[in-house]
Amino acid sequence: MDMERYTQVRAMVDRIYALSAAGEWDAVEAMLTDDFRILEADSLPYAGAYEGKGALQSLYAKVFGYWDDPALETGDICVGRDHAVAMVVVTATSRHNGERLRMPLTEVFHLRGDRFSGITPYYFDTASIARATGLIAA
Repeated sequence: MDMERYTQVRAMVDRIYALSAAGEWDAVEAMLTDDFRILEADSLPYAGAYEGKGALQSLYAKVFGYWDDPALETGDICVGRDHAVAMVVVTATSRHNGERLRMPLTEVFHLRGDRFSGITPYYFDTASIARATGLIAA
């Protein structure tokens, strides 16, 4: 992979995080393919496939409906030609039981050309999220 592609992909990942945090959904959707897809783990309260240009906004609304004062900390981002992997830590307070969680995860961004075609999140501990949201008993 050449440095130009590395720089482009890295900037795209940084931009989608910034735009999503700011709620600039029209700009986010411009970065997505028509068949964009996110697949969340079955053990999460927001499990399932989210598809289309509105998928990320829909997922954000559903996920953050379970949490107060969420914060996202982006760590290292590994970049390839058609994928980027971001190390992320989400910190939030459960609306169900008031527990403050620090949730490490990895997000794999799938690219097709100059747009994102999907995101696959990998959580370190989905059980702690399920407990904090009341999906399973503590």
